[in-house]
Amino acid sequence: MSDFITSTSTITSVAVTVPNLTGGTNGKVVRMSGTNQVTDAANTDTATQLNTVMFKVSDVYYSSGYLTGFSGLNPGSAYYLSTAGNITASPPTPTSSVRVLLIGFAVNTTDLVFRPGIPISGS
Repeated sequence: MSDFITSTSTITSVAVTVPNLTGGTNGKVVRMSGTNQVTDAANTDTATQLNTVMFKVSDVYYSSGYLTGFSGLNPGSAYYLSTAGNITASPPTPTSSVRVLLIGFAVNTTDLVFRPGIPISGS
């Protein structure tokens, strides 16, 4: 019988969380910035930096899943990374210094399926 590799990530009923991190702002998209350290993400971060995004909610870091507690979301709309960890329903125009990063989509006015995409740069 083979052994399974265990992970430090915790699978909840709705999302995958990452333990032992600090930094970033609650209610914002964050990215890795050092050992066990995160900072608020922005669409002007590099594509490499944006490959490690999470969502911080009530001091819990989510790498994917069904997140609750938002307000004013437009059901069915896609949401993208904006500036300073914020999300927006309008994707930015990609340039050499601005990336488009799909964050997920709204299920209703308060819940979001967080499933980050691949950062897209323009010329």
